[in-house]
Amino acid sequence: GIELFFKWIKQHLKIKSFLGRSENAVRIQILTALITYLLVALLHHSRQATNSLWDFLCLISATLFQRPDAEAAAVRRRREWQTHAKNQGCLF
Repeated sequence: GIELFFKWIKQHLKIKSFLGRSENAVRIQILTALITYLLVALLHHSRQATNSLWDFLCLISATLFQRPDAEAAAVRRRREWQTHAKNQGCLF
């Protein structure tokens, strides 16, 4: 049972080696990886995604720090400011 558990950890949680040597460090690393895996699986299930869980995880990691709504709003504000500045004319 233990061997199958560690095989599953290596395959699904991508833990190749443990960062710490104490029992607490190993436990924290396993629990962190397990929580992350379960959150991604829950999001994958709730979105009813058709691609594999691995592809879904790659998509999340590639777009993790992108905020499309905020970036679009910033571009829109910049365009409005440029249009407004052109309409104002040069003061100096």
